[in-house]
Amino acid sequence: MRELSSFDINAVVAELQELLGSFIDKVYQIDKEDLLVKLRKPQGDKVFLLIRSGSFIVSTTKSFSTPKKPSMFAMILRKHIENGRIKSVEQHEFDRIVVITVVKGKDVFRLIIELFSNGNIVLVDGDGKIVMPLKHQVWAHRTVKPKENYVFPPAQPNPFNLSYKDFASLIKKSGRDLVRTLARDMGFGGLYAEEICARAGVEKNMVTREMDDENVKRVFETLQGFLKVFKEKRFEPVVVKKDDEILDVTPFPLKVYEDYGFEPVKGFSKALEQVFSLQPRKERKRKVEKRETLERQLRKQKTMMKGFIEKAEEKKREGDLLYRNYQKVDELLREVQSILKKKDKEKDVERIKGYDFVEEFEPTENLLKLRIKDGSEHVIQLDFRKGVAENAEAAYESSKKLREKAEGAKRAIQETVEKLKGLEVETHEVVEEKKKEKRWWFERFRWCVTSDGNVVVGGRDAKSNEILVKKHMKEGDRYVHADIHGAPSCILKNVDVNGKKVDVSEKSIEEACEFAGVYSKAWKQFGEASVYWVFPSQVSKTPQSGEYLPKGAFVVRGKRNYMRCKMEMAVGVVSIEGVEKVMAGPVSAVKKRSNRFVVLQPGDLEKNRFAKMLAKKFNVDVEEMLKLLPPGDVKVVENRGLSLQEKKT
Repeated sequence: MRELSSFDINAVVAELQELLGSFIDKVYQIDKEDLLVKLRKPQGDKVFLLIRSGSFIVSTTKSFSTPKKPSMFAMILRKHIENGRIKSVEQHEFDRIVVITVVKGKDVFRLIIELFSNGNIVLVDGDGKIVMPLKHQVWAHRTVKPKENYVFPPAQPNPFNLSYKDFASLIKKSGRDLVRTLARDMGFGGLYAEEICARAGVEKNMVTREMDDENVKRVFETLQGFLKVFKEKRFEPVVVKKDDEILDVTPFPLKVYEDYGFEPVKGFSKALEQVFSLQPRKERKRKVEKRETLERQLRKQKTMMKGFIEKAEEKKREGDLLYRNYQKVDELLREVQSILKKKDKEKDVERIKGYDFVEEFEPTENLLKLRIKDGSEHVIQLDFRKGVAENAEAAYESSKKLREKAEGAKRAIQETVEKLKGLEVETHEVVEEKKKEKRWWFERFRWCVTSDGNVVVGGRDAKSNEILVKKHMKEGDRYVHADIHGAPSCILKNVDVNGKKVDVSEKSIEEACEFAGVYSKAWKQFGEASVYWVFPSQVSKTPQSGEYLPKGAFVVRGKRNYMRCKMEMAVGVVSIEGVEKVMAGPVSAVKKRSNRFVVLQPGDLEKNRFAKMLAKKFNVDVEEMLKLLPPGDVKVVENRGLSLQEKKT
């Protein structure tokens, strides 16, 4: 929701006239910036006045949780204005300031509510002295502290008192375009400045100094018609909707929103209730945190359900393939069982390992894996102590259990969705809300930015390897791969994060190779990895005749340029175009961009445990942190700006 403008406040104040004569029953400070005033109308009806410093003021009948112990500010207000009667509610000049005058016996007080940024709520006595402000403030032109004279901020021009001559003078003196002159110099705010331009039929971006008298007069006359609605209090509050989502609320339908839907509302305060959360900040923050927790839970549940379904389908497929290849598999199992009865069986074991459809055979580990083709290739692990039918039925039983788990996950998803619906929290209304982070295309993959500014991206699995090479590898890039089975395909781009060309340097190639190496199986097996790089023209998806190329794999032809890379990486908070991101990659690249990082090597600190520790420090999800870490356990060899001691339980 945009900030309330002076026009919006004018409409709110018009509605608050119904509170005249009401008595103040109680005053609560329900949050740092929130003041709740409980009123009793002359007719006996009770209503609340909710004031959020620097934001809004509304009358509402909603109920609120109130603190057991009043704040100092609330106690002072109670002392001076409790049981007082509201004499007037006014807008000061044309500013975003509301003045509530309260009479208590012979004393007169003013509660001055500043609704602009860094605004305040100030209690002033009959002599104009400040009794108590919500916040103590010192400005160049005024001081807001107890016993000081209250001084209003410098006022904006009041359009209700503006003559054509003064209006034309302001227009001609401005060095801005028309819409900014109306919005800023005259204090109309962006929305209503656009509305006046639209109603006048004058180009909003016209430079005011170049406007002729006819256009100036047209804008002035349009303004007078616009102001007439406010003078006569002819308000018809509406909620503006776009595709059933609330876009804005206005005191009456505006031309600038004519392409959207209008939903009439009884009272502008009622409309404002729909876009401003009336809950205290702590409560809103608590609900937002709960919502974020449920959303993370929902993502995990969906991932689990998808995994169960995929594994269930794979197990069923294994059972089907075993029956389709019954004779071939049966003969192999019988042969294996016969060999295992022999004392001297090494030659026979090696012979079976050499069969083209045997992926792996280790009798001492009870391990037998077969490669069976069915359009694509499938690797099936068998219990060679059992027959074909028993292995197939075991696969079907496993598929059935996985299906049951998927159903359980589905039920859990439905429960989580219902909990989310029940929260009724709009996170965009929270003051401490996290800004929606900018996300770049490369964040779908493993990524880092080299010391020289080149983007490096790596696949997370076979599917993302395929997408990466097919869609994102361009001429001028480098293809990088660790010389070990199952390593991710990585691309060193010849552009920066914004797509601007950056020449590929030796340093960037070295860092890209380090990046590819640490995300390979070498992390768990060796102290270093052999990594090569080639040009995009050397990478192909077309195998030699008779060869099979699985998904995510590529053929590399021609010279490979090799490097030996140490198993060492860093994880730290970096700034990408002013946005904080957690980046994992080469130590030199992270160190150049971060002052809060850890340097890791293969070790005995369990990866999941370390991910939880680091996720808390970097304020990210554990699952996100796990994606950043290498494929194995770690040890911390350097730590800058972080305290990683685990809490003892």
